[in-house]
Amino acid sequence: MNDSRVKEFRTVQQAVSFLFQRKLHIPAVLLLIGSLSCDQPFDPRAALDRQMVLYAILSNDRAEQYVRVEQNYMPERADPTQDTSNTVLSDVIVTLRESARLYRFRDTVLSRPDTSRYKFPMQMYVLSPFIPEHGKAYNVLAQSRSMGMAYSTVVMPTAPTLHIAYPASVVFQNPISHGPGELIQFSAQLSSLAKGYIARLYIYYDVLKGSEWVEERIELPLGSWKTDPDYYGLDMLYYPQVTASPTTGLFNSTYKNGFLQSIIKQLTTVQYLNNRIVYKWVVFVVFQADPNLFDYYTSIQEYRDPRSIRLDEPTYSRVNGGLGFAGAYTLDSLLFVLPENFPGNRQ
Repeated sequence: MNDSRVKEFRTVQQAVSFLFQRKLHIPAVLLLIGSLSCDQPFDPRAALDRQMVLYAILSNDRAEQYVRVEQNYMPERADPTQDTSNTVLSDVIVTLRESARLYRFRDTVLSRPDTSRYKFPMQMYVLSPFIPEHGKAYNVLAQSRSMGMAYSTVVMPTAPTLHIAYPASVVFQNPISHGPGELIQFSAQLSSLAKGYIARLYIYYDVLKGSEWVEERIELPLGSWKTDPDYYGLDMLYYPQVTASPTTGLFNSTYKNGFLQSIIKQLTTVQYLNNRIVYKWVVFVVFQADPNLFDYYTSIQEYRDPRSIRLDEPTYSRVNGGLGFAGAYTLDSLLFVLPENFPGNRQ
């Protein structure tokens, strides 16, 4: 190609248009595009819009509430998990407001359970002692001299109403004397402020290890993946999963006595055959998630759906003035004390 007019074109688009008008071949067009743009490095990333990232989950099962505040970042490599830079903001004041009351968090440092990526400890903000109350709204606010303000509001679910069915209370007196197919049922009326929930059933016991009594617990499964309905082995078990709250807020949890019998047999005659053991109580635990926490959870689960064709992780944010989210959950329980002559007790 020797047309000198191509040199006068100011953009690649103008040159390509001219070539198509002259009915030049496609390879010539591609060659021209490469020659005009080869000295301009291509970066698909947009300019970074620096924002504060706030992360908090309030709960009533602990006396310490934690908040993390960092800033977003642009990874240098294609894989963002390879980035190990410290993005914590050091000029932040974190507060929690409930009605007319204002609480201020203090700086703290926690060790990381996994240091394969980040070698430095976690810098966080803690409010202690503090336990959020059922049904109350809390505003989490982070103020930074360099990044401005970010905030989010969460509402703690109200306490659920928990109930144990009469047959279950009879079975718990002596599970061995009842048939394996007998049902153990609990029911609950959830808070209208909860969007998701999960219910679990645990049996607690003390076991003597050496000279020390140690409290342990084991969860009762909902069932087994085995196709035999009369199979109560402790393999291929399945357990409750986080679920959207029903419209009425009412749900039932049903367990089979056969799995409770198998657990008692496993602990008493196999795992702790030569140990003293005392079964103490059964606890029905209900976890309620507020809309922020449940929506965040479901967005992550949808991304991991093996049937999904998504190529990117969804962005979830419930923070005004920044990114991240603040959510809440409550844990409530119903306890049934086991009798002193419970089968398997060795005091």
